[in-house]
Amino acid sequence: LALGGAAHELHGSPKDGESAALEARRTTETCKAFTYASDFGLAGDGKVDDYPALQAAIDSAASNDDCGGTVILPKGNFLTKTSLTIPGGVTVRGQGYGSSPLAISFDSGGSVIGYCGTQYAVVITGHSASLENVAVYDWRYPVGEYCDSVKAAGGVLIDADAHGVESTSMDNVLIYWFMGGTALTLRAQNGGIIAFSRFVDVKIRHAQSGILLSADEDSVCNSNAFVGFTVWGGIDEYGLKAEGPGPCNMNTFYACEIEPSATELAHVYVTGSKTNVRLLDVRLEGTAMSELDKPLVIIDDSSYGNVMTGSIGHTNIKYDANRNPGVDLISAKTVPTDPAPLNVLWNAAFNSYDAEARSLAGWKTPGTNWNIEVLPDDEALYADHQVLRIDKLSYGGAFKFEPDQLPRSPAHSFVTFGIYARSSVPSSISAAMRYESGSIISSSSHSGSGDWEFIAMSALYDKDAPYFYFSIDGDVDVTAPTFVYGSAPATPGASLMSSSGAKMAGTLSMGLAKAYPPPEETKYYWVLPKNSGNYFEVDTRGEPSKTIIRLNYRTADRFPRGTVVTLLFGEAGHRVKDSGYIKLKGGTDFISVENSAITLISHGSASWTEVSRNA
Repeated sequence: LALGGAAHELHGSPKDGESAALEARRTTETCKAFTYASDFGLAGDGKVDDYPALQAAIDSAASNDDCGGTVILPKGNFLTKTSLTIPGGVTVRGQGYGSSPLAISFDSGGSVIGYCGTQYAVVITGHSASLENVAVYDWRYPVGEYCDSVKAAGGVLIDADAHGVESTSMDNVLIYWFMGGTALTLRAQNGGIIAFSRFVDVKIRHAQSGILLSADEDSVCNSNAFVGFTVWGGIDEYGLKAEGPGPCNMNTFYACEIEPSATELAHVYVTGSKTNVRLLDVRLEGTAMSELDKPLVIIDDSSYGNVMTGSIGHTNIKYDANRNPGVDLISAKTVPTDPAPLNVLWNAAFNSYDAEARSLAGWKTPGTNWNIEVLPDDEALYADHQVLRIDKLSYGGAFKFEPDQLPRSPAHSFVTFGIYARSSVPSSISAAMRYESGSIISSSSHSGSGDWEFIAMSALYDKDAPYFYFSIDGDVDVTAPTFVYGSAPATPGASLMSSSGAKMAGTLSMGLAKAYPPPEETKYYWVLPKNSGNYFEVDTRGEPSKTIIRLNYRTADRFPRGTVVTLLFGEAGHRVKDSGYIKLKGGTDFISVENSAITLISHGSASWTEVSRNA
């Protein structure tokens, strides 16, 4: 029972205006467990400003007094005209928020903090502070008077301004009717940190905006968890917004719902190169968004690494799928994409090492500060994959073992690549690449354990000047390299058909294309259409006695080394001339007869060699 006004210094005998119940409670075990706000002179009628009494109870719980750090609110409507501040270590626990899940019904013994002001209703400023079993309401009563017209900046603010706020929590809280601001804000600024906090069964209904996660350039807001969170009703701007420019990432929402009928910006909006969110088994609905032709989710192009699973209704997602392969929300309006798990390295099996020429197909091997030995097959880690033993000589710096002729894939922003390595030398090998900013970044290096370790990395790459290599600084065995466009698990090892070889049962269909005569000014220099197939029907457009002296002589038109093509001639009298660029058997020109053919293999340059003919 409240017997007086706000509490004063809580030591010694009762002071004037102090609650006798509080003084009596000090001597009981109950006081050692909890601080009762009713001992501080609450009115709880929604008319008298209860801020002085509530804040005094909170401050008492935060002190080193005998009573505990949990403040128990009784039932009632507690009008506050100043922001309540909950410091570190204090829990404010009410009696719930009434019987209605849709609004505040002021019944069933609920505890309502009714704020009438222009700031935030509740501000949490310290570690391990909690708010439980209450409603926080932008107070509107009496209707037509001051509190009905003034709008708060927001409901609850987790405020890390130049300090850390970790392990805070909210549980079973309704934040209601903050139509002039954001219902829940996590704001880190001036070097502040918000992390490891937990929000369970928090419901937001009717607000200008739902949840804002924000970190300025020097601050961090990450690794916070939201479970069973709901944002619904009239939400004007957004349901959830996460923004940088500081790290505002790895904030995870489990089994949450964001389902206002429409929002001005988006239901979920993520922006910033260091910002992402994880929405797991969420439900996103917006019945009016389809008519407005707006996406429910917008992930700014600067953001990457977002993860979203669950259901989405009515409209779509606006995002870069290749920067966010973890977005798996599927509906009739939107379908995500995953990177193809294809190893695009040519000669990932390390076949055809030429010890005399010190060359390996598909790989650049610059310098002289290394020796390579191909180990016996019984050393193989993967079927059909050779193991190379690289002896790194003690001069010339690192040996850069670089893949050659990687296909470009501008659609992808990420790459994943790596290699199995075995070494007894610490830091003998690492993966390295040019990051999208232009700087060189590297993976973790080999530990020197003497065992096989997968040395790999996955990151955004520089599309304008892509550069990937393995940096070798010590003796190492390597095998089964892999390179995949996209942020995806690596896929080392053989498959039925891959860059390491092919095994198949069935029909292999090859591309068949037309080859037409070149212009008169280059009439002997024919160009086969690249990437159109391996068989080419020579169509001379009815002109007799055409001659071919060179094939695909321009650099951009050249076929990769080892490409085999067959020229098919339906007519007699056409000539493929033996030359410095087309080496024919015995130096003998090929002259076509009806339905004849000649097969050539590319050297990767402008040069070709005959394989066979049937003229």
